[in-house]
Amino acid sequence: MTRRTRQQFGQLFQSYITNILLFSFAIVIYQKSFYYSSFIRTETQNVLIGMVVMYIVFAIPLEMLLPPERRRIEGKGLIALRAVIRFIHDGWRYLRHFSLDRSNPPSITKREKTCILFLMVKFYFLPMMLNFFFGNWGGMIFHWNQFSSHVNVHDLLLGSTFPFIISLFFVIDTLYFIFGYSVEYPTARNEVRSVEPTFFGWVVALLCYPPFNGGVTDNYFIWAPQSAAVFDSSLIASYALQITALFLLWIYLWATLALGPRCSNLTNRGIVSWGPYKYVRHPAYICKNLGWFVTAIPFLLATDRLIIGLVSLAGWAVIYFFRAVTEERHLIADPDYQEYCKQVQWRFIPCIY
Repeated sequence: MTRRTRQQFGQLFQSYITNILLFSFAIVIYQKSFYYSSFIRTETQNVLIGMVVMYIVFAIPLEMLLPPERRRIEGKGLIALRAVIRFIHDGWRYLRHFSLDRSNPPSITKREKTCILFLMVKFYFLPMMLNFFFGNWGGMIFHWNQFSSHVNVHDLLLGSTFPFIISLFFVIDTLYFIFGYSVEYPTARNEVRSVEPTFFGWVVALLCYPPFNGGVTDNYFIWAPQSAAVFDSSLIASYALQITALFLLWIYLWATLALGPRCSNLTNRGIVSWGPYKYVRHPAYICKNLGWFVTAIPFLLATDRLIIGLVSLAGWAVIYFFRAVTEERHLIADPDYQEYCKQVQWRFIPCIY
């Protein structure tokens, strides 16, 4: 082993130990903090621990399988930790001599900022997606067990089959995002190029997820969509509603499948231009919002909350519009995305907008 190889392996081992410490620290927070200990399912906690164990066992062997020029000698955890320590040290020095010397304030590089922000993305979204997976899996099993309890084909289709398919779609969707938040590997071609750098971009994304959607958005926007929505007075209308919702949800899932291992919020992991992204730039957002509108129709018509329901749906549409805008403002710095925008001119609806 040459001296350079020993140095590289030493740095790789430092990165490996740093990641283990950071992952273990995250596990402690998930288990001990008031919010996460009550929010995260037991199954999610067990899977997170299992992921750390798998990293301990497989991280270095998988890294050594890569060609030397593609090995990540300094992982994002090590880069982020070094940047934070240096920033604190330089910040303390700067404050101590602030009245005498205001030059050289503490700073971090763009690469270091990307590493720190991606760790924040992983810390926040990974346990949430695992929670969503187990929730959707439970819904799928529930509807599967209900198949034998229906006495006619309409109850079977509307009461169990369609809701089962919806849960199945979301199980697949969350599995892809779990992989995206868990794994960053050259062979998967999902290495992070950049992370949303603006406060507003983070705000509009976080408003769509716990605890912010429960503590903020749900307080102002009533939740009208229902995955098992039907019209009591019309079977034809009920089938039309459910089939339309499934079609929109399929396009939403198709967008996830097109992203593949690049699935994750707030990050640029390479530009995707196939699947539904061949036609519009934000197929998942538009189909999710249209699906919500379709499945909210029975609620809106059956109650006296038509106006407030429409206002709430419009509020969610505005949030997702700004998610699309902030994503594009982030991604437009990538030459690949600039070229993609020339090829796909429509944000949401082909040939319209």
